Parts: sequence; C-alpha cells; structure tokens
Amino acid sequence: MKYSISAFNKKYHEAIICFFKKAFKEDGRKLMLNDKDSDIVTIEETYMKQGFFWCAIDNKTKKILGTIALRPIDDFWEIRRFFVLKKEQNKGIGQKLLETAIEFAINNKYKVLKAATLERGYIAHHLFEKYGFCPTKRFNNSTADIFYKLVLSSDFIYRFKLNKLKEKFNCSLILNPTENIPIYDSKYDCSFMEGLYVSERFKDVNDKVIFSGRNDYISFFEFIKEHWKEKLSAFDVDLKTLSGLNAHLILFLCIIQKGDTVMLLPESCGGHFATEKILQSLGVTVISMCPDFQNKCVDVQKTKALIEEFSPNYIFVDRSEGLNYEDFSWISEYKNSYKIFDASQYFSQIVDGKYASPFEMGFDMIITTLHKNYPGPQKGLIAVKYEDDVWKRYLDNAKTYISNTHPMAIAKSLVPIIQETEFSKYSETNLNCSHKLEKALKQHGLPIVHRNNNSPATLHIWILCETKEKSYEYYLKLEQLGLLTNYRLLPYNLGFGLRIGTSAAVKSGLKEEHIKELASIMAEAYYNPVTDKLLSRSYKFIKRIIEG
Repeated sequence: MKYSISAFNKKYHEAIICFFKKAFKEDGRKLMLNDKDSDIVTIEETYMKQGFFWCAIDNKTKKILGTIALRPIDDFWEIRRFFVLKKEQNKGIGQKLLETAIEFAINNKYKVLKAATLERGYIAHHLFEKYGFCPTKRFNNSTADIFYKLVLSSDFIYRFKLNKLKEKFNCSLILNPTENIPIYDSKYDCSFMEGLYVSERFKDVNDKVIFSGRNDYISFFEFIKEHWKEKLSAFDVDLKTLSGLNAHLILFLCIIQKGDTVMLLPESCGGHFATEKILQSLGVTVISMCPDFQNKCVDVQKTKALIEEFSPNYIFVDRSEGLNYEDFSWISEYKNSYKIFDASQYFSQIVDGKYASPFEMGFDMIITTLHKNYPGPQKGLIAVKYEDDVWKRYLDNAKTYISNTHPMAIAKSLVPIIQETEFSKYSETNLNCSHKLEKALKQHGLPIVHRNNNSPATLHIWILCETKEKSYEYYLKLEQLGLLTNYRLLPYNLGFGLRIGTSAAVKSGLKEEHIKELASIMAEAYYNPVTDKLLSRSYKFIKRIIEG
C-alpha cells in the first residue's frame, strides 16, 4: 500500500489547507475558510476533542490524498470532510478512509452515523451504500442534496468485522506447520448435522440418555470408522474428541488410574509444553525422555535406562516439534508400557504411506488432530492397534466425559481421503514445497536450523536469528507482507525463532513453481526494511497463488 491512514497532527495543518483548496477546485466549489468551512482551520478544536479526523498520506511524497472526519451532533455522529483527490480515486483510498471511520465508531460504541453529500457525488453514494448506509431525511442546512444514515447494530458490526477478517485472510498465506485449511466440497454438504447429538455407537435400554432418530447417523459413522480403520490398519478408531489438548485431557481422564507413571517427550525435545501440567493435575508421576541436544532428537540409550528404572505404565510421544520423523521402533521392546503417539504434525504423510505408521514402530495407540498437517475439520481421532483393557477403559469412560460428538466434523473427517488422487497429490506437493523452500532459503543465506540426514525430514523449517528480538522483528516483517509464520521457543535449547510450514499454503494454491519467488520475498524482508515495493510484490504474489 503506497499510502497510510493517519490521525490528524498539527504538522499536517498547511498540507490540509492545500489539499482542500485543490479538492474544492476539482469539485467546482468555493472554499470559504472564514465562513462555512472554518472547521478545516480548527480541526484540533472541532474534531479532535470530540470526534476524530484522519488523513490518507502518500508514503513517499507525504502529500495528503484524502480525508474523513467524525463529529457528534445531537444523538448521532456525522461523517464530515470525506474527500479524495480525483486522480487518486478508484484506488481504494476512499474505502479505507470510510472503513477507518466506521471501525472507530464501533470501537467507541457509537450507535448511529449520518452523512451528507451532493447529488453528483456518485462515488460517495456508491461507497456509503456499499457499507449499508440508507437514505434518510435532511439533518442539516448545508448545500448537500443526499443524506444517509447507518445504524451500528449488532448485526452490522458482526458482518463488518467478519468481512474485514475475510478480506485479510484472502490477502495472506499461512506459512506455519500447525494450521491448515479444510477441504470443502459442496457435494459433501454435512451442514444439516450441525447441532445434533449423535453417539458414535448404538445404544440400548441400559443407556442413561438416548436421542431418537439417530441410528441412521450412527450407521453412517460406522462406515466412516471402517474406512479410517482400513487406512490406518487399526483395530478400532474413535472420533468423539475435539482436537489438540482437549483430546489429550479427555484421553488421560479416561485411561489414567491412580498411581500411574507416564513417560513424556519433554518440551525441550519437541513435546507439547502443556501435557506435563495436564498429567500432574491428574496426580500422575511424570518422567521425561532424555534429549540429545546435539543431534536434535531423543537420546535413546539414556531414555531406555529411565524406562528400565521406572517401568512407566504409559509412554507418550507428542512430537509437536521436530525436524526429523524419528524412528521410535526401539520402543517396541517395552511390552509392559502402553505406547501412544500423537501424529498431528505428520498425519497426511502417514495416511499416504510416505512416513512409517507409528503402529509399525510398536505404538499401541495413535492420537491426532485432523486440522494441522491433515486438511480436515477441527476434530480429534484416536486409533488403536489391538483391543485391550486400556481401550475398553477409554470407551467406557468417554461416555461420561464427552456429551456431544460434533457429528458434522466426524462426517467431514473423511472428505480429504475419499478423494484419493487429490489427497496423495496434496501430500506429495506439501513435502516437495517444504523441502524446496528450505533449500532456497538456505541459498539466500537465511539462518535455517540444520537437520540430520539419518531419518526422513519433516515439513517443519526452523529459522533462528541472532537474537530473540531479531527473530521477533523478522516474524513481524513477514506478517506485514501477509506471510503468516509462527514465532515460538524452539526445542533443544535453541532459543526463540520462527517455525515455517507449507500445509495450509499448499491448500491455498502454493506449488513448487512458486517457491523461488516466495524464498526471494522472504529473503528480501530478512535483509532489508519492508518497502511499499516489497509489500506490492508480496500482495500480488499471494493473490496469484490464491486465484490460481
């Protein structure tokens, strides 16, 4: 954007006078600063003490391109001095000024806005009507011909804010590995299920609560679960839980017993920072796997020694961070420990056969979210290799802890993988884009954290600047460009850096052919300040990806 919207400042006084002289001349009107237009020379008193005044200012020349103001009159607020120079019209400046005024009014809990304009002011008419202003009766004695009114109702505010979010979303590219965009297809419309209470399993006279008319839904869910069981080579699956830490909490509430010991992948080794706290709140003894800081993985020998010393009831690997898809097959020799793997960061590639299944490594249970690496709904999935006492305990207790299965999300969970060709292509493109982006960023000299070559590379890319502050500054630069990354504390005592991923970007349209330019934009932002030229370049690049 080549201009900025700024609040009035006294230093703009002379520039504002020049602007209005030009704007009035272009409109064929006479400017009378000592009479009807005296508010222009008293902006501080007229608008800034009660109301507000904004200028659209050219970032390069610092000239004023447009203005808008608000001031109170009786029981409403009037939009005043809404002008944009003729050669600057149809560039979005007027729209941005009007949005700024409306947003200010909403934030300050104004209830009604009114505006007056000339009959020949067709562009103003269009903008007011676009934002929901309706014709109203005359409310002043000005030379205006047309009068508008906007009631800032809850309905209007909701739609205004929602549209702003959508516009911003459509101008950005998600570049972190833990967010995704679900696959939606109108031929798989499940919206009629939203809000229903549907059990995953059939109920009978011995159940405490049953809703009628649900057996056909349950039969449909049985089909979905059968498909998932086949895909994962699982004995059984469950789709009742929500995603993320909610799934962890429910799972442990269902299976943990008094006196249990759980071994965790710690945060320092890429595990989730909250899992230990969840378990401790349940009265569980927690021990941690040992990190190998040099190789950025688990220190297998030291961790084995801990397992043999403490004989944990459960071993839980929640690999929420990792540069490599580690081989945990050594864990299979511990038959007395129930082994759980959180596959959320790798689930698409596991389903697609590009990464080894945790079941093949010796894990007894896979838990995953369906909206991170996998392009599904915000939902959890639990799969088990065998039927055993742990699984029976989960199913029995889940009936108490989960009251609503969120049936629409269960139905949508299968949509990506029933489109097998498209899903496999998505998984492959995601891997290729991620690895090519890492290589390209390295070629530009960005501080990419090295990964070892002893196991498959994940889709995570870590960028570690010289200091925490520089990492954060770079994160903000990319955000300014519409490239949405993830600033966070990286594992293995590395410090604060950026976590990059391509899952959502590929869903938005990112292809391997785009990687060279993406890396170039990211590199320019790393080495230089963000300029209007770079903003324009990034905006056009993102638009090209999204529009295909």
